[in-house]
Amino acid sequence: MLQCKHAQEFSFGPRALKDALISTDPALQELYAKAFSRAEKLFLSEAYNPQRTLFCTLLIRTAFDWLLSHPDAPEDFETFYHAMLRRKQNLYRKHIYLQPIDLIEGPAGLSLLDSLQSCVESFFLGLRVKCLPSIPISSIHCCYRHSRDTDRVQLHADGILNFLKNNKPMDALCVLGLTLLDLYPCETWSFTFSKFLPGQEVGVCSFARFSGDFPQAGCSSLNPLSQKEELCEVSKESRDRTLPFSAQEMVQCCKVTCHEICHLMGLGTCRWLQCIMQGALSLDEALLRPLEPCPICLRKLQHVVGFKLVERYR
Repeated sequence: MLQCKHAQEFSFGPRALKDALISTDPALQELYAKAFSRAEKLFLSEAYNPQRTLFCTLLIRTAFDWLLSHPDAPEDFETFYHAMLRRKQNLYRKHIYLQPIDLIEGPAGLSLLDSLQSCVESFFLGLRVKCLPSIPISSIHCCYRHSRDTDRVQLHADGILNFLKNNKPMDALCVLGLTLLDLYPCETWSFTFSKFLPGQEVGVCSFARFSGDFPQAGCSSLNPLSQKEELCEVSKESRDRTLPFSAQEMVQCCKVTCHEICHLMGLGTCRWLQCIMQGALSLDEALLRPLEPCPICLRKLQHVVGFKLVERYR
């Protein structure tokens, strides 16, 4: 991979960061003043403090970083607020549903789901999180292929998303599928950590690449079988996995889960400061992404959920 000689800062000035957080719209400035206490405003003001210590400036480390590959306009609070007004999201629905896919048996599955549920309940304080019974991938109409770098089976994310959309509980604010199987979003991409269906509040995350036993390039783990037999074999392999996740691997699973649920709540990707809402095109980038949102994305999340910042961090 082509490396930059030195990590380069990607930063906006204090004025741009303050406007992104508070807005130049007097009505949204008043909303900000009413939503947060004096102490909370002091905390959030670190976003545009040139000597900030709580939040970090973005760094570009390689020529293939997500920031360079996706030069989208950054989403400030005002843009997010008006987009939310156009969305037909039923915010009276207070349930986040986690849908495990072939993830139930053995200590890895049990401890992972418990940890994820606890993390999501804290991250989205005030919303209820329900973990549904695991379903086999063989029960979902889903295309698949062999990975280009490992020869292991990958599932096409769209089949899972369509299944989740058609089986979404009536009281669901959103539904997120969770799997240990590798995913790909389209034929031109080698893999993806996650994907969501815009406007449908359903998404899916893969934890395959965070696992210490994920095969290295060139490894083949399957014998020649029919398509149905092959998918059933992959399904069994996922359910029977017994290796526990390390603490670092568990944190990565929490990151991608909360990142994707934020998307389902209307938050876009972030280019302001280091933030959980940054994209990631590689495992290295995913490992460097923080678990917490920047102040601008935190204000978006607070607007949707309505928590108190101190209570959430506690």
